[in-house]
Amino acid sequence: MDAGIQYVAGKNDQLKFGIALKNVGPRMKFSGDGLSFKTPVPASTNGSNVMTVEQRSAQFELPSLLSIGAGYDFYLSKDSASMKTHRITAMGSFVSNSFSKDEYKLGLEYGWKNMVMVRAGYTYEKGIFNKDERTTVFTGPSAGFTVEIPFGKNKSTFGFDYSYRATNPFNGTHSLGARINL
Repeated sequence: MDAGIQYVAGKNDQLKFGIALKNVGPRMKFSGDGLSFKTPVPASTNGSNVMTVEQRSAQFELPSLLSIGAGYDFYLSKDSASMKTHRITAMGSFVSNSFSKDEYKLGLEYGWKNMVMVRAGYTYEKGIFNKDERTTVFTGPSAGFTVEIPFGKNKSTFGFDYSYRATNPFNGTHSLGARINL
């Protein structure tokens, strides 16, 4: 089960706060016909004797997590009551993981007319600076941008996203995304 709540407040919906609880539930176990197969009996001489072997599956728990986050929009200029030209959003979150270390995240985003957004962030967890204590390849800094192109009369958009997250070892993780909002 996943559950969450989001709260938006302020004169221009500038303050955003949310809590999410994910992967909460009982222990799980795989079962069914997919875990069985037929094989020849080892002592049979011509392989005509066949037996069904069923593999057992151990129970396991899903990695539950609690995420609490908040953000605030700072509008640098306003063209009209509805169009904000320049926006800076500061945000932070805390993620408590059941099977890994807790994470503290900070982020900053600049937005121009909700068409171009540039962002940077940092994730901290205990032992992230010590190679021997670190339990993840992600080392903290991240960055990205979004280009949102409007089209059509009903405010549809085409969006392109790029993000980068630093890792050690390897040379970082690059992500690309595209979407159409109708």
